[in-house]
Amino acid sequence: MINQLIESAFLAYRSPNRTQYVFNQSVGTNLDAVCYYLEQAIDLNPKQTDLRLTLANMYSFQGDIEQALAIYYDCFTQTPQKDKRIVSLCYLIVWYHYLSEHKRVDDHLAHLSQISPPEARQVKQLLQTIEHILAKPINYVQTTPSQRVGTKMVCPASSYLTGTEPQHKAIIILGYKLNDDGTIPPMLLERLKAALTVINASPEQRIFVTGGLAQAGVTEAVAMQQWLIANQVAANRITLEDKATNTLDNAAFTLAQLQHQNIEHAYLVSASIHVHRCEIIFAATQLHQQQLKYQYKSNQKNKQPTFIQFNHYSARDGLSSQPQPEGKVRLDCYIDALRSFGLPAFCTTHFTQD
Repeated sequence: MINQLIESAFLAYRSPNRTQYVFNQSVGTNLDAVCYYLEQAIDLNPKQTDLRLTLANMYSFQGDIEQALAIYYDCFTQTPQKDKRIVSLCYLIVWYHYLSEHKRVDDHLAHLSQISPPEARQVKQLLQTIEHILAKPINYVQTTPSQRVGTKMVCPASSYLTGTEPQHKAIIILGYKLNDDGTIPPMLLERLKAALTVINASPEQRIFVTGGLAQAGVTEAVAMQQWLIANQVAANRITLEDKATNTLDNAAFTLAQLQHQNIEHAYLVSASIHVHRCEIIFAATQLHQQQLKYQYKSNQKNKQPTFIQFNHYSARDGLSSQPQPEGKVRLDCYIDALRSFGLPAFCTTHFTQD
């Protein structure tokens, strides 16, 4: 019975039907359904910590942070398992940071330091990463006719051309759902125009297009590649990542390619409401990957991992009214930070997918 409830919860979580999900003879959001099924399963087995952690995650996704924190704290105090106590503390620290309750952040970091000093150091790095990225204003690209030089667009942010050698830099364009016939929709077209400005101002840098969702047999990455080539971008500059179906996969798959090509600095191009999330996802994914390598390679114990530096550009798409993330966008930044850091949303014994 519990397994059936968990499976129903997982199916609801993965459903593309986000607002009109039918469950228990009623209709609600798919997350409402997930919470209903998980609560039923927990009633049958109140001591299964993974179920309670997953339920808390669902509450955080819905913006009910206080309810989520109460469950995380219960998990921390009631489970004897060290690994579950560590995970619970990680959630408590990050979500109290979201609430700007710094005294509680420090208290829980102290607990985590007692249990696992390496984990505490990693979480501190994650918090520093989040703070650094959320403090940045949106870096818009201007694509007005006055910026044209010949047939090319000049990027107004000349700082992009300084510092790291050009061959160690990259421009990453994040995908967006294509039209049903596989053509490029207006939102993605604006993103590509912004990217082209940066590309033409940075003629030696590598270009990565990422996105594996397909329409009419064409993936986002392939559609972007074709558009760039049609706009006089050399095909040999472009690296294709056409397997990812979400931004977390975009980061994991593209990072492998960046590392293989010895990229040291990369700019992400996406929507104004998405650029901070993209940066956090790429940075936190890299942090998680590097820490795993650092933990398991004894010959690197005294070496600090080398990180690719990330920044962003956005088209002036009118989606953001503020220079920094607020409201739901800021909430999503924290959700994605945790998931990218190796803490999946759905973390029961049977299902651990993001």
